[in-house]
Amino acid sequence: MNTPQRRRNRATRSQKKIDPTEGAEKVKDIAKTIRAASYTARDTVKKFHESGAITDLAEAVHEAAVATKDTANEISDTSREIRDSHVAGDTASAVEQTAKAAGETLVAVKQTAKQLPRAAPRTTKTITTRARGTRKAIKFIRNKTEKRVKNNTAKAKNTMPRVKRKAKASLAGRRQTPRRENSK
Repeated sequence: MNTPQRRRNRATRSQKKIDPTEGAEKVKDIAKTIRAASYTARDTVKKFHESGAITDLAEAVHEAAVATKDTANEISDTSREIRDSHVAGDTASAVEQTAKAAGETLVAVKQTAKQLPRAAPRTTKTITTRARGTRKAIKFIRNKTEKRVKNNTAKAKNTMPRVKRKAKASLAGRRQTPRRENSK
């Protein structure tokens, strides 16, 4: 309904005469409806209280919060262990050494390929082609490994502050709410 129609309808309603008896009956009907709704609300609250559903819900939320806190602590402990064991640094070092060894192998293959034209001219092309493919593969693997190591260390650096914030928030929230003893 648009605004002009609403105005017309309001104007028409205000012009209608309401019978006092009819008005009294409407008020009585409204009072009955209010009583019924009040009784239903009172009965619903009583049933919730008697069933213990609210208490169960509060306990479930408490257990979930404790589980979240424990998980955050485990993640924090694990990340500290990884940091202290220098696994990431050792892995990066091993990858670097592997790439260097592959480079040295490539140099040896190049030198061998240079010696072969005198001994076997036909094999020269095959060896150079394979050496080129090996160079490309080694370069690709080295670059991919370096990117993964960089990305994973960056992700770990980015994730740790978020995990710490969540853990602190969880602990702060837990300290503010009083502890309830489980009576079961």
